[in-house]
Amino acid sequence: MAHAAQHHAPAAAPKLIYRVHEATEALGLSVATIYRMCSRGELVKRNIGNTRAVGITAESVNAMLARMSASGPDSDNEASTTQVGS
Repeated sequence: MAHAAQHHAPAAAPKLIYRVHEATEALGLSVATIYRMCSRGELVKRNIGNTRAVGITAESVNAMLARMSASGPDSDNEASTTQVGS
């Protein structure tokens, strides 16, 4: 009995960079807030390739999600962020 070749899609690589619009969706924040958080060091912004495009590191997005969930569901997301290095 011949076995049919099974083709599986390769596992997706873990996301390393979120485009800004993806970070806004993941965190539930505005674009302006994402950029403010980058300037305060709460999120890490990186250039993508040799373009003006930027992304937010997945590590910093995941860390912010953890901080936001630790602050509780009744907190206002944009007001509940803590400044790094304080």
